[in-house]
Amino acid sequence: MTQASSARSTQHLIDALATARESARLQAHLLSLEARDRWQELESRIDALQSRIEYEGERMSANAADRVRELTEAVKEFIREHTGHRGLEIPVGQLMQPARACRPTDTLNEPARLMWELDCGAVPVVDEAGHLVGILTDRDICMAAYTRGKPLAALSVESTMSRHVVAVSPRDTLESVAVLMRQNQVRRIPVVERGRLVGIVTLADLARYCDRAPEAKHQERDVLVHTLAAISQPEPAARSLAAE
Repeated sequence: MTQASSARSTQHLIDALATARESARLQAHLLSLEARDRWQELESRIDALQSRIEYEGERMSANAADRVRELTEAVKEFIREHTGHRGLEIPVGQLMQPARACRPTDTLNEPARLMWELDCGAVPVVDEAGHLVGILTDRDICMAAYTRGKPLAALSVESTMSRHVVAVSPRDTLESVAVLMRQNQVRRIPVVERGRLVGIVTLADLARYCDRAPEAKHQERDVLVHTLAAISQPEPAARSLAAE
């Protein structure tokens, strides 16, 4: 395993633990005292495992991924047992929408056209095999045009897109989508199957689902409110400017 792939593997495991922790912390105020004691024990195990993964790095033991998987499953079971968020446990594949994409070699005219036609604010970027390689937002396009002083037809998607893309699989739950949106402050998440783009899920999709689904109770709607609040937090630079 190369140093770069090892770093990615380590970060993937740490992200998985962070997602599990965030999912349970959101429900902490709903728990009984007995359940809170159980959560503190689980969180201590998460902290210990994360510290070990960060310390070992490339020397990380082969069973670290299995331990992360077992612990995240334990957290999911804990949430199911103590909070009953059945409404957000449906798989993403039942809610995702078809996704239109552009290529890295396209000019910014193409994603701008798609955003106009589809009334959306982000367009995934795929390679010739359909694998997800990036994403572009309407803000990315505007800032590129403004800072470079060139027309969209003179700017490439590859030079503007974000290569750090948060994605989920069709089998992930809506709850896990909400957690990722909060952690990364994004409203839209591509859905991939074996690396290939198969759809997209948005915060609006979750909101519409909770509005019409009879199994989505007040707690599920609280999750969406919390998610929207987290996404809407200004970035640190923006906060500091506002305070001046």
